[in-house]
Amino acid sequence: MDLILVQIRIELVSKSKFIHQVEPFFDKDDKKAITKYLDSGGWITEHFQTVELENKIKSYVNRKYAIAVPNGTIAIYLALLANNIGKGKKVAVPNLTMIATINAVIWSGAEPVIIDTDDDMSMCMSFEKLIKTKNIDAVIYVPLNGRTKNGLRIQKWCKENKKILIEDSAHALGSKYSKTAMCGSLGEASILSFTPHKIITMGQGGMILTDKKKIYDQIIKLKTFNRSGDKSDWHEGFGLNFKITDLQSALGLSQFGKLKKFIKNKKIIHEEYRKKVNSESTEILDFGELEVPWFIDCFINSKNIKNSIQKKLDTNNIGYRDAYPPLSSQKYLKNVTKTNLDNSMNTSGKILWLPSSNGLSKTEIGRVASVLNAF
Repeated sequence: MDLILVQIRIELVSKSKFIHQVEPFFDKDDKKAITKYLDSGGWITEHFQTVELENKIKSYVNRKYAIAVPNGTIAIYLALLANNIGKGKKVAVPNLTMIATINAVIWSGAEPVIIDTDDDMSMCMSFEKLIKTKNIDAVIYVPLNGRTKNGLRIQKWCKENKKILIEDSAHALGSKYSKTAMCGSLGEASILSFTPHKIITMGQGGMILTDKKKIYDQIIKLKTFNRSGDKSDWHEGFGLNFKITDLQSALGLSQFGKLKKFIKNKKIIHEEYRKKVNSESTEILDFGELEVPWFIDCFINSKNIKNSIQKKLDTNNIGYRDAYPPLSSQKYLKNVTKTNLDNSMNTSGKILWLPSSNGLSKTEIGRVASVLNAF
Protein backbone atom coordinates (compact mmCIF):
# COMPACT_ATOMS: atom_id res chain seq x y z
CA MET A 1 0.00 0.00 0.00
CA ASP A 2 2.76 2.46 0.94
CA LEU A 3 4.56 1.80 -2.35
CA ILE A 4 1.34 2.48 -4.27
CA LEU A 5 0.90 5.81 -2.47
CA VAL A 6 4.48 6.79 -3.28
CA GLN A 7 3.91 5.95 -6.95
CA ILE A 8 0.72 8.03 -7.01
CA ARG A 9 2.57 10.97 -5.49
CA ILE A 10 5.33 10.64 -8.08
CA GLU A 11 2.75 10.73 -10.88
CA LEU A 12 1.14 13.85 -9.40
CA VAL A 13 4.41 15.79 -9.24
CA SER A 14 5.62 14.59 -12.65
CA LYS A 15 3.83 17.50 -14.31
CA SER A 16 5.33 20.08 -11.94
CA LYS A 17 7.90 22.66 -12.98
CA PHE A 18 11.45 21.52 -13.70
CA ILE A 19 13.85 21.52 -10.76
CA HIS A 20 17.34 22.37 -11.97
CA GLN A 21 20.27 20.46 -10.52
CA VAL A 22 21.73 23.89 -9.86
CA GLU A 23 21.00 27.41 -11.02
CA PRO A 24 22.28 30.82 -9.93
CA PHE A 25 20.31 32.78 -7.36
CA PHE A 26 19.75 36.49 -7.97
CA ASP A 27 17.60 39.00 -6.12
CA LYS A 28 16.64 42.66 -6.45
CA ASP A 29 19.88 43.74 -4.75
CA ASP A 30 21.92 42.07 -7.49
CA LYS A 31 19.89 43.87 -10.16
CA LYS A 32 20.29 47.17 -8.33
CA ALA A 33 24.06 46.71 -8.08
CA ILE A 34 24.39 46.17 -11.84
CA THR A 35 22.06 49.06 -12.69
CA LYS A 36 23.81 51.39 -10.25
CA TYR A 37 27.16 50.58 -11.79
CA LEU A 38 25.93 51.09 -15.37
CA ASP A 39 24.33 54.40 -14.38
CA SER A 40 27.58 55.55 -12.78
CA GLY A 41 29.31 55.88 -16.15
CA GLY A 42 32.06 53.41 -15.33
CA TRP A 43 34.34 52.12 -18.07
CA ILE A 44 33.04 48.57 -17.56
CA THR A 45 36.55 47.11 -17.61
CA GLU A 46 38.52 46.13 -14.49
CA HIS A 47 38.83 49.03 -12.02
CA PHE A 48 37.57 50.11 -8.57
CA GLN A 49 34.79 47.51 -8.22
CA THR A 50 37.24 44.71 -8.92
CA VAL A 51 39.74 46.06 -6.38
CA GLU A 52 36.98 46.19 -3.76
CA LEU A 53 35.96 42.59 -4.50
CA GLU A 54 39.58 41.43 -4.27
CA ASN A 55 40.00 43.20 -0.94
CA LYS A 56 36.85 41.72 0.56
CA ILE A 57 37.61 38.16 -0.48
CA LYS A 58 41.25 38.23 0.58
CA SER A 59 40.14 39.48 4.01
CA TYR A 60 37.48 36.78 4.25
CA VAL A 61 39.94 33.92 3.62
CA ASN A 62 42.79 35.67 5.49
CA ARG A 63 45.18 36.21 2.60
CA LYS A 64 47.45 39.19 1.89
CA TYR A 65 46.89 39.44 -1.87
CA ALA A 66 44.09 38.67 -4.34
CA ILE A 67 44.03 38.86 -8.13
CA ALA A 68 40.78 38.57 -10.11
CA VAL A 69 40.96 36.71 -13.43
CA PRO A 70 38.42 35.51 -16.04
CA ASN A 71 37.91 31.98 -14.62
CA GLY A 72 39.27 29.26 -12.36
CA THR A 73 41.20 27.50 -15.12
CA ILE A 74 43.22 30.61 -15.85
CA ALA A 75 43.67 31.11 -12.10
CA ILE A 76 45.34 27.69 -11.74
CA TYR A 77 47.44 28.27 -14.85
CA LEU A 78 48.77 31.62 -13.63
CA ALA A 79 49.35 30.27 -10.11
CA LEU A 80 51.53 27.52 -11.60
CA LEU A 81 53.50 29.91 -13.83
CA ALA A 82 54.09 32.36 -10.98
CA ASN A 83 55.57 29.49 -8.94
CA ASN A 84 57.89 28.48 -11.82
CA ILE A 85 55.96 25.29 -12.50
CA GLY A 86 56.17 24.46 -16.18
CA LYS A 87 58.12 22.26 -18.57
CA GLY A 88 60.21 19.65 -16.78
CA LYS A 89 58.15 19.79 -13.57
CA LYS A 90 55.69 17.18 -12.28
CA VAL A 91 52.40 18.13 -10.60
CA ALA A 92 50.23 15.79 -8.51
CA VAL A 93 46.48 16.14 -9.14
CA PRO A 94 43.57 14.11 -7.69
CA ASN A 95 41.79 11.62 -9.92
CA LEU A 96 38.40 13.04 -8.94
CA THR A 97 38.22 16.69 -9.92
CA MET A 98 36.88 18.93 -12.65
CA ILE A 99 38.86 18.67 -15.89
CA ALA A 100 40.14 22.26 -15.51
CA THR A 101 42.55 21.17 -12.77
CA ILE A 102 44.62 18.90 -15.00
CA ASN A 103 44.14 20.98 -18.16
CA ALA A 104 45.77 23.95 -16.44
CA VAL A 105 48.78 21.76 -15.62
CA ILE A 106 49.06 20.59 -19.23
CA TRP A 107 48.67 24.19 -20.44
CA SER A 108 51.57 25.27 -18.23
CA GLY A 109 53.84 22.70 -19.88
CA ALA A 110 54.24 20.66 -16.69
CA GLU A 111 53.55 16.92 -16.46
CA PRO A 112 50.50 15.89 -14.40
CA VAL A 113 50.64 12.83 -12.14
CA ILE A 114 47.22 11.46 -11.17
CA ILE A 115 46.81 10.51 -7.50
CA ASP A 116 44.05 8.34 -6.00
CA THR A 117 41.48 9.49 -3.44
CA ASP A 118 40.74 8.02 -0.03
CA ASP A 119 38.36 5.06 0.24
CA ASP A 120 35.76 6.80 2.45
CA MET A 121 33.72 8.76 -0.10
CA SER A 122 35.39 12.04 0.88
CA MET A 123 36.61 12.17 -2.74
CA CYS A 124 39.71 14.09 -1.59
CA MET A 125 43.30 13.29 -2.55
CA SER A 126 44.78 10.42 -0.54
CA PHE A 127 47.57 11.66 1.73
CA GLU A 128 49.12 8.19 2.01
CA LYS A 129 49.24 7.68 -1.75
CA LEU A 130 50.54 11.19 -2.38
CA ILE A 131 53.56 10.85 -0.10
CA LYS A 132 54.52 7.55 -1.76
CA THR A 133 54.68 9.25 -5.17
CA LYS A 134 58.24 10.07 -6.18
CA ASN A 135 59.75 13.03 -8.01
CA ILE A 136 56.84 15.46 -7.88
CA ASP A 137 57.52 19.18 -7.73
CA ALA A 138 54.06 20.49 -6.90
CA VAL A 139 50.64 19.40 -5.63
CA ILE A 140 47.21 20.71 -6.53
CA TYR A 141 44.92 19.89 -3.62
CA VAL A 142 41.16 20.09 -4.32
CA PRO A 143 38.64 20.36 -1.44
CA LEU A 144 36.08 18.73 -3.71
CA ASN A 145 32.49 19.76 -3.12
CA GLY A 146 33.58 21.69 -0.03
CA ARG A 147 35.10 18.67 1.73
CA THR A 148 38.45 19.33 3.34
CA LYS A 149 39.93 15.97 4.31
CA ASN A 150 43.75 15.80 4.24
CA GLY A 151 44.15 19.46 3.30
CA LEU A 152 46.16 20.52 6.35
CA ARG A 153 48.19 17.29 6.33
CA ILE A 154 49.12 17.83 2.70
CA GLN A 155 50.08 21.45 3.37
CA LYS A 156 52.36 20.38 6.25
CA TRP A 157 53.97 17.66 4.11
CA CYS A 158 54.53 20.08 1.21
CA LYS A 159 56.24 22.59 3.51
CA GLU A 160 58.47 19.94 5.06
CA ASN A 161 59.43 18.49 1.68
CA LYS A 162 59.72 21.76 -0.26
CA LYS A 163 56.87 21.05 -2.67
CA ILE A 164 54.79 23.84 -4.17
CA LEU A 165 51.15 23.60 -3.05
CA ILE A 166 48.32 25.10 -5.08
CA GLU A 167 44.86 24.87 -3.53
CA ASP A 168 42.02 24.58 -6.06
CA SER A 169 39.10 25.81 -3.93
CA ALA A 170 36.74 26.40 -6.85
CA HIS A 171 34.04 24.45 -4.96
CA ALA A 172 34.86 25.46 -1.45
CA LEU A 173 34.37 29.16 -0.65
CA GLY A 174 33.04 29.23 2.91
CA SER A 175 34.34 25.80 3.99
CA LYS A 176 37.00 25.63 6.70
CA TYR A 177 39.83 23.22 7.50
CA SER A 178 39.70 24.35 11.13
CA LYS A 179 38.18 27.22 13.07
CA THR A 180 41.06 29.42 11.93
CA ALA A 181 41.92 28.02 8.46
CA MET A 182 39.57 28.86 5.59
CA CYS A 183 39.46 27.15 2.23
CA GLY A 184 41.39 29.54 0.02
CA SER A 185 44.20 29.96 2.53
CA LEU A 186 46.49 26.98 1.84
CA GLY A 187 49.77 26.81 -0.02
CA GLU A 188 51.79 29.23 -2.11
CA ALA A 189 48.57 30.15 -3.91
CA SER A 190 44.92 29.18 -3.90
CA ILE A 191 42.16 29.77 -6.42
CA LEU A 192 38.41 30.40 -6.45
CA SER A 193 35.79 30.24 -9.20
CA PHE A 194 32.62 32.28 -9.67
CA THR A 195 30.81 30.42 -12.47
CA PRO A 196 26.97 30.25 -12.30
CA HIS A 197 26.80 27.06 -10.21
CA LYS A 198 29.24 28.22 -7.51
CA ILE A 199 28.06 29.50 -4.11
CA ILE A 200 28.46 33.07 -5.36
CA THR A 201 28.62 33.97 -9.04
CA MET A 202 29.29 36.82 -11.41
CA GLY A 203 28.67 34.81 -14.59
CA GLN A 204 32.30 33.86 -15.04
CA GLY A 205 35.35 34.79 -13.04
CA GLY A 206 38.10 33.43 -10.87
CA MET A 207 40.53 34.65 -8.23
CA ILE A 208 44.07 33.84 -7.13
CA LEU A 209 45.01 34.32 -3.48
CA THR A 210 48.51 34.35 -2.02
CA ASP A 211 50.56 35.70 0.88
CA LYS A 212 53.69 36.25 -1.21
CA LYS A 213 54.25 39.63 -2.88
CA LYS A 214 56.63 38.11 -5.43
CA ILE A 215 53.88 35.76 -6.65
CA TYR A 216 51.34 38.60 -6.64
CA ASP A 217 53.61 40.87 -8.70
CA GLN A 218 54.35 38.12 -11.20
CA ILE A 219 50.66 37.30 -11.73
CA ILE A 220 49.76 40.98 -12.16
CA LYS A 221 52.36 41.20 -14.94
CA LEU A 222 51.18 38.00 -16.61
CA LYS A 223 47.52 39.13 -16.62
CA THR A 224 48.19 42.67 -17.93
CA PHE A 225 50.47 42.13 -20.95
CA ASN A 226 53.56 42.34 -18.68
CA ARG A 227 53.47 46.11 -18.87
CA SER A 228 56.52 48.05 -17.73
CA GLY A 229 55.47 50.14 -14.74
CA ASP A 230 53.25 53.04 -15.79
CA LYS A 231 54.43 52.91 -19.41
CA SER A 232 51.28 51.52 -20.95
CA ASP A 233 52.80 50.47 -24.27
CA TRP A 234 56.20 49.22 -23.09
CA HIS A 235 56.47 45.63 -21.94
CA GLU A 236 59.05 43.67 -19.95
CA GLY A 237 58.29 40.38 -21.68
CA PHE A 238 55.48 38.07 -22.71
CA GLY A 239 52.09 38.60 -21.10
CA LEU A 240 48.40 38.28 -21.95
CA ASN A 241 45.12 39.98 -21.09
CA PHE A 242 43.47 38.07 -18.24
CA LYS A 243 41.47 40.93 -16.73
CA ILE A 244 37.80 40.77 -15.77
CA THR A 245 35.26 43.62 -15.77
CA ASP A 246 33.92 45.94 -13.11
CA LEU A 247 30.43 45.01 -14.31
CA GLN A 248 31.10 41.43 -13.20
CA SER A 249 32.65 42.61 -9.97
CA ALA A 250 29.62 44.78 -9.15
CA LEU A 251 27.53 41.62 -9.27
CA GLY A 252 30.23 39.69 -7.40
CA LEU A 253 30.21 42.25 -4.57
CA SER A 254 26.44 42.01 -4.24
CA GLN A 255 26.62 38.21 -4.17
CA PHE A 256 29.48 38.25 -1.67
CA GLY A 257 27.31 40.35 0.63
CA LYS A 258 24.92 37.39 0.82
CA LEU A 259 27.58 34.70 1.32
CA LYS A 260 26.71 34.12 4.98
CA LYS A 261 23.06 33.61 4.01
CA PHE A 262 24.02 31.32 1.12
CA ILE A 263 26.18 29.16 3.40
CA LYS A 264 23.28 28.83 5.84
CA ASN A 265 20.94 27.90 2.98
CA LYS A 266 23.33 25.23 1.67
CA LYS A 267 23.54 23.62 5.10
CA ILE A 268 19.74 23.69 5.54
CA ILE A 269 19.28 22.08 2.11
CA HIS A 270 21.71 19.30 3.03
CA GLU A 271 19.99 18.73 6.39
CA GLU A 272 16.58 18.53 4.69
CA TYR A 273 17.82 15.86 2.28
CA ARG A 274 19.29 13.87 5.18
CA LYS A 275 15.93 14.05 6.99
CA LYS A 276 13.65 13.32 4.06
CA VAL A 277 15.54 10.65 2.11
CA ASN A 278 14.84 7.26 3.68
CA SER A 279 15.84 4.81 1.01
CA GLU A 280 17.67 1.53 1.53
CA SER A 281 19.25 1.92 -1.91
CA THR A 282 20.69 5.42 -1.53
CA GLU A 283 22.66 7.50 0.96
CA ILE A 284 22.98 11.28 1.18
CA LEU A 285 26.66 11.68 2.07
CA ASP A 286 27.41 13.74 5.16
CA PHE A 287 29.57 16.84 5.62
CA GLY A 288 31.62 18.01 8.58
CA GLU A 289 30.45 20.88 10.78
CA LEU A 290 32.92 23.32 9.17
CA GLU A 291 32.27 22.18 5.58
CA VAL A 292 29.77 23.84 3.22
CA PRO A 293 27.93 21.46 0.85
CA TRP A 294 28.49 22.71 -2.69
CA PHE A 295 26.45 19.91 -4.27
CA ILE A 296 24.35 17.20 -2.61
CA ASP A 297 26.04 13.81 -3.06
CA CYS A 298 23.70 10.84 -3.39
CA PHE A 299 25.58 7.53 -3.18
CA ILE A 300 23.97 4.62 -5.06
CA ASN A 301 25.88 1.35 -4.92
CA SER A 302 23.87 -0.50 -7.59
CA LYS A 303 24.30 0.56 -11.22
CA ASN A 304 20.87 -0.84 -12.13
CA ILE A 305 19.14 1.07 -9.33
CA LYS A 306 21.04 4.22 -10.26
CA ASN A 307 19.84 3.92 -13.87
CA SER A 308 16.25 3.43 -12.66
CA ILE A 309 16.49 6.45 -10.37
CA GLN A 310 17.83 8.61 -13.20
CA LYS A 311 14.91 7.60 -15.43
CA LYS A 312 12.42 8.40 -12.68
CA LEU A 313 14.06 11.77 -12.01
CA ASP A 314 13.82 12.54 -15.73
CA THR A 315 10.14 11.59 -15.75
CA ASN A 316 9.48 13.88 -12.79
CA ASN A 317 11.21 16.95 -14.21
CA ILE A 318 14.09 16.81 -11.74
CA GLY A 319 17.61 17.69 -12.80
CA TYR A 320 20.70 15.81 -11.63
CA ARG A 321 24.30 15.31 -12.62
CA ASP A 322 26.79 12.49 -12.40
CA ALA A 323 29.75 13.32 -10.18
CA TYR A 324 32.98 13.91 -12.08
CA PRO A 325 34.32 10.86 -13.91
CA PRO A 326 37.92 9.98 -12.99
CA LEU A 327 40.54 11.90 -14.93
CA SER A 328 42.18 8.56 -15.67
CA SER A 329 39.09 7.54 -17.68
CA GLN A 330 39.38 10.44 -20.11
CA LYS A 331 40.67 9.06 -23.42
CA TYR A 332 42.93 12.02 -24.18
CA LEU A 333 44.67 11.52 -20.82
CA LYS A 334 45.45 7.82 -21.34
CA ASN A 335 49.22 8.43 -21.41
CA VAL A 336 49.33 10.57 -18.27
CA THR A 337 51.34 9.12 -15.36
CA LYS A 338 49.06 7.42 -12.83
CA THR A 339 49.41 5.79 -9.43
CA ASN A 340 47.18 3.00 -8.08
CA LEU A 341 43.65 4.39 -8.49
CA ASP A 342 41.47 1.66 -6.95
CA ASN A 343 39.57 3.93 -4.57
CA SER A 344 38.55 6.60 -7.07
CA MET A 345 37.69 4.02 -9.71
CA ASN A 346 35.45 2.24 -7.19
CA THR A 347 33.69 5.52 -6.38
CA SER A 348 33.28 6.39 -10.05
CA GLY A 349 29.74 6.21 -11.37
CA LYS A 350 28.12 5.68 -7.95
CA ILE A 351 27.35 9.29 -7.04
CA LEU A 352 24.60 11.54 -8.38
CA TRP A 353 24.58 15.26 -7.64
CA LEU A 354 21.03 16.21 -6.70
CA PRO A 355 19.37 19.66 -6.93
CA SER A 356 21.11 22.09 -4.58
CA SER A 357 20.49 25.65 -5.79
CA ASN A 358 20.51 28.40 -3.18
CA GLY A 359 16.85 29.06 -3.91
CA LEU A 360 15.76 25.42 -3.57
CA SER A 361 12.63 25.07 -1.44
CA LYS A 362 11.76 22.38 1.11
CA THR A 363 8.84 21.40 -1.10
CA GLU A 364 11.19 20.80 -4.02
CA ILE A 365 13.51 18.75 -1.80
CA GLY A 366 10.46 16.71 -0.86
CA ARG A 367 9.78 16.05 -4.56
CA VAL A 368 13.31 14.72 -5.02
CA ALA A 369 13.09 12.62 -1.84
CA SER A 370 9.81 11.07 -3.01
CA VAL A 371 11.54 9.70 -6.08
CA LEU A 372 14.51 8.33 -4.12
CA ASN A 373 12.31 6.81 -1.43
CA ALA A 374 10.54 4.67 -4.04
CA PHE A 375 13.73 2.58 -4.31
